[in-house]
Amino acid sequence: MRLSSATIYNQNLNSMLAQQSEYQKAALEVSSGTRVVNPSDDSLAAAQAVTVRQSIAANAQYADSRAAITTSLSQEESTLDSVNDAITSAMTLVVQAGNGTLSDADRGSLATSLQGIYDTLVTLANSTDSNGNYLFSGYQSQSPAFAANADGEMVYQGDSNVVTQQVSATQSMASGDNGATVFLSVSSTAGFIAEAGDNAGTLTFDGPDIADTGDANYGSGFTLTFSTAADGTAQYSIDGADPVAYTEGETLDINGLSLTLNGTPADGDSLTVSAAAEADPDLFATLKNLISTLQTPVEDEADRAALSNTLSTASRQLSNAQDNVLTVITSVGARLSQVEVLDTIGDDLALSYTERLSGLVDADYTESVSRYVTLQVSMQAAQQTFASVQQLSLFEYI
Repeated sequence: MRLSSATIYNQNLNSMLAQQSEYQKAALEVSSGTRVVNPSDDSLAAAQAVTVRQSIAANAQYADSRAAITTSLSQEESTLDSVNDAITSAMTLVVQAGNGTLSDADRGSLATSLQGIYDTLVTLANSTDSNGNYLFSGYQSQSPAFAANADGEMVYQGDSNVVTQQVSATQSMASGDNGATVFLSVSSTAGFIAEAGDNAGTLTFDGPDIADTGDANYGSGFTLTFSTAADGTAQYSIDGADPVAYTEGETLDINGLSLTLNGTPADGDSLTVSAAAEADPDLFATLKNLISTLQTPVEDEADRAALSNTLSTASRQLSNAQDNVLTVITSVGARLSQVEVLDTIGDDLALSYTERLSGLVDADYTESVSRYVTLQVSMQAAQQTFASVQQLSLFEYI
């Protein structure tokens, strides 16, 4: 079979161009360090690389979420620490207010100090993050958590929700707590509260304390209503039941709770005992009522009894509020610790994904350089052969 010069020329040219293409591909592999540039280079590795890259991107997004939630929780923790300090200061002032030697002016001074604590707590409750979002407003993060109504009472304006973020493929986490949870709640371990009504007598109380958790009605609240018997002596009824004679200094055991009463009640006086969670806990209302009481002059024994009862109730309410804040702080700390663990896991995943992706698409430099050199020699040989063949002609032999 005869081969024309054009055929020989084209065959050699095509061979040389193919080798040049392989050589350029090998050069790119060496310079970029990547074995799979196009899907055609290795379709299976390219498909797996897409999945790994998606996993890397998702892991990076979770890392960003964890960074954001760490910032939010750290700010909340700092704010709650300040709230706890403010409550501690208020409790100290309550103890001072119980000193029977204080004058009206002295109690007025304490009320002024409590007003400063009250204002500080309102400011803390309406704290914002670096983006201007209110920390304790729930989903209503563009509105202050608390605002005063027409009567000057602080009202919660947020909702009962909490903002959550996805921090891993299988877990989401609250980035904060709403104001109702922090300032209008008590912990599950809170006990019981006794509150005197708008009494006119000198009745005071001590307690309530837990006496018998096995009582059939344990935990149920009750109300004592005082009246004057036909003979002029004081008596009381429990939740409207038949009256019982009142004896000053006696300790009552009702629904598994004990309550010691002193003083002389007036007709119509009352005393209500309830679980702390059912007594409408409100840190701001507690301080507001306490301030008002301390600003009221003490003119007789009835006023002194009212002061004593208010201080007793407020002391328990503030203690419950502090326990609740500490519970929330503990929860925040637990979430921060959990985020740290997830960060460690995320870093390990990132390293694993990176190694997997490298195994799929990165070049083996030893193999790539060797192949590059081999193709370079082969291409040079092909070029020299092409040049030699191109010069052949029958006319040289005629």
